[in-house]
Amino acid sequence: MRNYYRRRKFTTYKFFVEGQVGKVFLRRQKKWKDGFWIWHIGFAVGKSTRRVNDWYRVKQNKRAKSVRKRITGKSGPKLLIEGMKGVMTLRWNLEPGDVLFLDNTSSEPDKQFRAVGWLLRKHPEWVVDSEQKIFFWHRPPYNNDELWKTHKIIGKIPANPLQSTGNSQYFECFDSYLKDQYTAKSKDQN
Repeated sequence: MRNYYRRRKFTTYKFFVEGQVGKVFLRRQKKWKDGFWIWHIGFAVGKSTRRVNDWYRVKQNKRAKSVRKRITGKSGPKLLIEGMKGVMTLRWNLEPGDVLFLDNTSSEPDKQFRAVGWLLRKHPEWVVDSEQKIFFWHRPPYNNDELWKTHKIIGKIPANPLQSTGNSQYFECFDSYLKDQYTAKSKDQN
């Protein structure tokens, strides 16, 4: 008999910009509310995947230090755009109701904060903490939504994973089924 195991979802997204390697990392940070988690997402760029991985694992070697000194890379806006595409793609690996936060850890955090804010201008669902320079995103449905009490929620990825989840797209991000199908009333029975 074979042992089958469930493969975990991808938690990294790798991209290349003008000969440099960029990588987006997603990791579970801490438990937030009953059954919900806070996730941290960030990205870095370097000359090689090994350098970026050493930076991510906080190793004390020359490779990690070289990424820490020049974390913005040489490509500038192209790198930031590709990195945000990775963030927008990986955010769908979260379970419904979880929270994602993106902090600015570059060598120039003010500049990165303004650039990411500009890129997220068409995504009103991202919450901004301008004092700590952090961006937050809640995976729909929100943890305080009344839907959780009466329905079973199953997350799904929308047709365009880069789109905003505000307004009409909110309900495209999950399916909901009544928890107790037998006691549910139709519209005419109410």
